[in-house]
Amino acid sequence: MTNNRLARKVGVAALSAVVAMTTLGVAPAQAKAKALATAPVVRIGYFANLTHGSAIIAHQQKLFEKYLGAGTSVQYTLFTVGTAEIEALKAGAIDVGFVGPNPAISGYTTTSGSALQIVSGATTGGAAFVVKPSLIANAGAPTKAEIAALAGKTIADPGLGGTQDVALRKYLRQNGLYSNGQPTANVVPLANADTLAQFKLGQLDGAWLPEPWATRLVQEGGAKVFVNEASLWKRGQFATTVVVAAKPFLKKYPGSVQAVLKANNEAISFLNSSANRTESINEIQSELLSATGKKLGDAVVSAAFDNLKFSADPVSVSLLTSFKAAAALALLPAGTKVSALKGLFNLTLENALLKSQHSPTIKVQKAFNK
Repeated sequence: MTNNRLARKVGVAALSAVVAMTTLGVAPAQAKAKALATAPVVRIGYFANLTHGSAIIAHQQKLFEKYLGAGTSVQYTLFTVGTAEIEALKAGAIDVGFVGPNPAISGYTTTSGSALQIVSGATTGGAAFVVKPSLIANAGAPTKAEIAALAGKTIADPGLGGTQDVALRKYLRQNGLYSNGQPTANVVPLANADTLAQFKLGQLDGAWLPEPWATRLVQEGGAKVFVNEASLWKRGQFATTVVVAAKPFLKKYPGSVQAVLKANNEAISFLNSSANRTESINEIQSELLSATGKKLGDAVVSAAFDNLKFSADPVSVSLLTSFKAAAALALLPAGTKVSALKGLFNLTLENALLKSQHSPTIKVQKAFNK
């Protein structure tokens, strides 16, 4: 065979390979798709709460920096209430946030879907209604009379329209503790630290709080659990923290959002491994010390940790339920309909990551689909 004929055969074979690769959806090296765009600066918001455990672990282990890369500056802002975090996101002060589902819903529906989208889950569970021990005989199992006796009592939660506020008001309303559109109990918004202090002073009768604050009131303030919120949900599953991205940022820099999700997923895996329990608690304690100037008792963190689950699944069914509750409680603008939720979730990047790991992808309720 001459060199020319051999060259022609090799050329035909190479061309055939390219055609085959294209047919199978596998592009040759020179035709690879461009990498997703990334931002020079990514600003992340979250709480120094156990319910934001994956954000804490990702911060402590520098996982955000790991996946965003050396060319990206990562900036952090701590919040104490979800409504303030959403306002910061709407104002362009942060790009990605770990936040409760109700503030996320409000931020989406009040801006006609232009402000943000939920791009992943982070935490489920980890909230409880705790009260003075005199208000309940058997912890977690209130009688009808004990529920009725909440009328006139002063009960705190982290803030009007927040996730725990909606849960508390929904519970009161369902149990006949509403009159003329207002709860017959005195519901007051307080920062979690202030709630603990006021409870110890006897100024509060109870509080609906996320972890570790619910456990702190029990262990440090002598409170009893009136209702573990998990008992109110099917299979005990309800979203406590979701990951949101500012919609303009998500559109412009999907690569950066995906990097944040990679960090979140790795942190979730770390937290869910029993082998990492001690290290997880130690890193959470380090974060709390840095954020608040003091650690919690190990017994508090350990007990609170057991009330939480960490997952990239945002449990969309619980958000639909929470939306309906917030609307019924007039915590959303009058006339806000379920149709306003369409497009709230954008799990494209998260599902791509799960698929690449051969893990089940996440589906959301039909009400959220456009």
